[in-house]
This record gives sequence, C-alpha cells and structure tokens, in this order.
Amino acid sequence: MNMDKDILRGDRNALVQALEQAGAKFKGNYCTCPFHDDHRPSGGVYEKDGVWRFRCQACEASGDIYDIRARLSETTPGQAIREATGMPEKTKTQPQTFGNLLAVRQFLQAKFGRLDGEYIYASSSGDMLQTVFRCESAIDGKTYRPICLTDRGYCLGFAPKPWPLYNLPKLIEVDTVIVVEGEKCCDVLARYGFVSTTSAGGAKNAKNSDWTPLAGKAVILWPDCDTEGRRYMIDVEQILEGLQPAPRVSILDPVSLDLGDKEDAADFIRQLEFLHKTDVEITAAIADALKKARPVGIATEVQERFAQIKAGRYCAMDWPWDGVSRLTKALLPGTVTLLVGNPGASKSFMALQAFAYWQEQGLRTSLYEVEEDKVFHLTRILAQKSGQADVTDPQWVKENTEQAERIVADNREFLDSFGRVLYASPDMQPTLAQLAQWIEQQAKTGCRIIGIDPITSAERGGEPWVVDSKFLQTIERTATDYRLSIILITHPVKAVSFLDLSQVAGSAAYQRFSQTILWLESHEEKSSKVKTAVGTTEMAYNRTLHILKARNGKGMGLKLAFEFDPDSLTLKELGLIMREKK
Repeated sequence: MNMDKDILRGDRNALVQALEQAGAKFKGNYCTCPFHDDHRPSGGVYEKDGVWRFRCQACEASGDIYDIRARLSETTPGQAIREATGMPEKTKTQPQTFGNLLAVRQFLQAKFGRLDGEYIYASSSGDMLQTVFRCESAIDGKTYRPICLTDRGYCLGFAPKPWPLYNLPKLIEVDTVIVVEGEKCCDVLARYGFVSTTSAGGAKNAKNSDWTPLAGKAVILWPDCDTEGRRYMIDVEQILEGLQPAPRVSILDPVSLDLGDKEDAADFIRQLEFLHKTDVEITAAIADALKKARPVGIATEVQERFAQIKAGRYCAMDWPWDGVSRLTKALLPGTVTLLVGNPGASKSFMALQAFAYWQEQGLRTSLYEVEEDKVFHLTRILAQKSGQADVTDPQWVKENTEQAERIVADNREFLDSFGRVLYASPDMQPTLAQLAQWIEQQAKTGCRIIGIDPITSAERGGEPWVVDSKFLQTIERTATDYRLSIILITHPVKAVSFLDLSQVAGSAAYQRFSQTILWLESHEEKSSKVKTAVGTTEMAYNRTLHILKARNGKGMGLKLAFEFDPDSLTLKELGLIMREKK
C-alpha cells in the first residue's frame, strides 16, 4: 500500500494532470495557478527527494499530488491517499462507556484522585445531557473531564454540539442572567439567589454552546480578571449580538470590584465570607456590584472609543518620518503593519532606525530579528547612531581600533538599552505559532510596538493559507487586547513585475488582516517634483516608499521620496512625490 502511495508521489504526469484538470496551463514546468485568478504563470512543479510538488509564488498554494487532490475535492490529504490506494478508512475508537454515574466517579477517582466538583448540564426540561467533573490530582493538578448520556450508557466526552448552557432550566424562568466563566462561579452565585450561566469546555469554546435561551433577556457579563477572561466575554458578547430578539447586554469591570489578577465572581463572594458578612449583606454587595455593569453594544463601543481618544489612550504613535505618520496613521492601537521590500531595499535599516527612535522616545518596544545574531544588528544600529557605517566592516574596525572603541563607548548606554528589547534566533528557525506566542509574551510586559524581521523566514509548519490566517488572526487579537501595534517586515514574491498587494509574500491573509502595507523600493537616483513642508521642488532620491494600503489614513496610493545614506545607513524622508499631469 505504501509503495503505491510513494509511486504516485513520484509521478510528474499525475501531478500535472491533476493541475490541468483544475484549470492550470503548463509551459514546461511552469504553469498558471488554478487556486487564484492567475493570468501569467506564477506556479510550477519541481522534484525534490523523489517527490514531485507544486508551488505558486503568488498565493503560495503548494503540495504533492495528494495535497492538490485534497484541496480540489475539499477533503484531507489522508482521504486522498485512501481513495488512490484503496486503504481502508481508519476506524474511530469508541469512547469508554459506563453503566451508571457511580462507575464514572470511581473510574475518575482512580485515575485522577479527588473529585472537587460535579456540574450537570441539563435540557430545558431538566434531563441530564452531560456532566463535567472537576478532578484534582497531586501530579497533574486541576483537570476537567466531561461525560454524556447516550443510548449505550455514560460515555467519556462531550455531548453532540451545540452544547447546552449551564443551569438551562433556571435560565428559562428569569429575565436577568449573569454570565460567568466556570461552573463554580455559577454555583456560588446561586447560594445567594442569583441565576447565572456559563458554557462548557473552557474559555475558548463559547462558540460550541447554544446561547439562544438568552435571547431577549437582560444579560450581565462578569469576566474573570485576566486577559483570557476578557476574551471569553468578548466572544460571548459577539454571539449574543446575533440573537433575536436581541438581549440587553452589560459588562462588569472586575477591577472596579477590587479583584486581583485571575480572580473571579467566586473570589469576590469568598472575600465577603472571609469578612464574616451575613448572607443578607453578601446578597446586597453582589447586587451593588451588578449595578456597576455598563451597557455594551455598537453605540457604546463608539462612545468608549471617543472617550479613549479624548483621554489620549487611543492615538497613533509617530514614525521618525512625518509624512509616513500623517498619511498612514499606521500605529494606532490594535493594528498590524507590513513593511515590504526586495533584498537590498534597506527595509531592515528602516525598521532599526524606527525602533531606535521609539526607544529614545521612551516607548516600550520589542524587535525580533529572525536572521543573524544580536551583535550583527546592534552593530548596524551603532552605525546609524554614530553616522559611521564603517563600524559594520570588520576590516575597518581592525585598522581603526581606537576610533571603533570610542564609538562604542560613546553609545554604550543606548546599546545596552536597545539590546534589552532586541531578540534574535540565529541558530533556530521559529515557527509562526512560536512567534505569535512571543508577541503575546511581549504584549504582557506592556510593549506598545512589536516588530518581527523578516516574517518570511519563519517556519510555517502546515498549509500556508491555513497557518498564515491563524497567525494573523492570533496576533491581531493580541494587538487589540493589549492595545499595541505590530510591524512585520516581509518580502515580495519572486519576479515582481509591478508593485501591488498581490505581490506581497505570504498568503492573502497578510493583505486582509493588515491595516497598513508600506513597500520600500530601491532604485537608481532619479528626480521628480516633491512636495515638502516649504513647497514643491524638483528633488533627487534613491528610495520610494509606496503606501499600498492605509486603512486608518488618507495616504493610500501615494508615494514618498526617501534618500538612503550609505555613510550612516539611515533613511531621510524628502516629501510627497507629486503625480505627473497627463
């Protein structure tokens, strides 16, 4: 069976035939791509390690014969292999089944230790659909195990989706419902007469539950006091917005209740109990806390944004170049910017110059250099700070040791400061998932601007259109949650014939999820009419910054003239390139 599979992978004609059936037109090993509107050949087939593969340089669709067949038939590569080789479908392992709940409890206690909670999810009529057990193990710590009732008995695992909400029978009877994260909080609130609910499966699974019982009700969201808790309530809020009739939604700020990091509604009540408050006093305190909830909705979000702008909490950070700042507004909180350029276009120098400027302005930043080590990049920034590009030349340093050491001494304080926010991984190729995790780690330290140079050197670890989209969505959510800006330095696809969004390396997700796309073009010195702060004049320049996308600014489609100085490795903005009148 495996031999048949490998033989087909090594068959060029089979791969070409599959692509041609999908609409590809071949000329030798080059072809048009059948996975996007391709009028000039941007794809091709090639052989590596005995396997023929396809790759498109524009949309980056790629893979062997089974990957292509799977994509065309909207299935999986594994299914494509089984269809081609006659391999049988893998049989699914049946979940472990028990005759009664007592047997379930005994099994979980034997495997995990103490059972700390048993939370029943029932139908609207009160019939048990699934139960979540909270287990406490001395080795594994806290863990949750769901079981559901089937025609074969009690099975390990969740019931079929969508799952019911917790306390469903009680939700139907009331007009006001509190949404919390976790069944424990619901049970604690219930002791004081408050009806609340949560969804099964943890903070990342709100979408898997049926929220329609909350339609038309007054809903108060009480998040845990951490980023994950706030994200959970954002997900819930978005789900509630789609219900008909629309619920009246408000949200509590846990900080306003003097809750600390990761504390929740149960902790709020536990603190009152610790102070020996009576049940009546605790009930009154909960009611007072709920009064602090503020309405949410589109109008409220706009109102809050205006308040943030007025308070100076929502504003675009400036670049070192006035025109870039004014025309793009790229560095608003919650944004992703792409800085594109061919090798040698000076985009990495541009990034270093910008991050050095922000460092001097007192902004908290982090820059991850995927290629070369930290000393390499610190030497470049030293050249920019000193105006002496020769420090990047080992031969010059050897011949001018005293001058080189003096330059380092004069800039030691800045190098130490910048080195603490500069990260490098010369000996490993990080994956996009690892970089997304790194961005969130830096965000938690309070960074306002985070950069990666170049993002194209990261390992994808999967299908580009899937991995890229997940990466961009993840970092955009991080940027939104922590109110920061992310800059990704990247490359164009090979053989660029014209500058537009389709020529940016990576899948279409990079174009879709980025608010700003800047393309730095290197060229021989040329002259144009350039509008400066003091008027319009003919000026010579050797770099052009194309503003291909500026969702938050007015500069889309405009071009800025720059001069790259090889003596200092810095870029100077000259002004706006005026369009020639036809």
